[in-house]
Amino acid sequence: MQKMTNGNQTVLDHTGFVGHGNTLAAWTTVGIMSVAFIVATVGFTIGATPVTIVGIGLLVVGLIAGAVLRAMGHGAGSEQRKHEERHQHG
Repeated sequence: MQKMTNGNQTVLDHTGFVGHGNTLAAWTTVGIMSVAFIVATVGFTIGATPVTIVGIGLLVVGLIAGAVLRAMGHGAGSEQRKHEERHQHG
């Protein structure tokens, strides 16, 4: 976001791309890791080691899923390129 002045007015320029992690890769990673955290916490709380281990395993799965989706072009970098292309042609 850039701040521009026009006389006595201050105009905020919102045309710059800000990703905020709003991508398929980010949502998938956070979703899987949230479920993993809940599973691991429940397993730890009730003293069920296998459930805790499954939760920890799901954390790893979430990280891998996010990395794979980002490599496939569903991450923040690819969204940046799409945005730039739209504004060059439009």
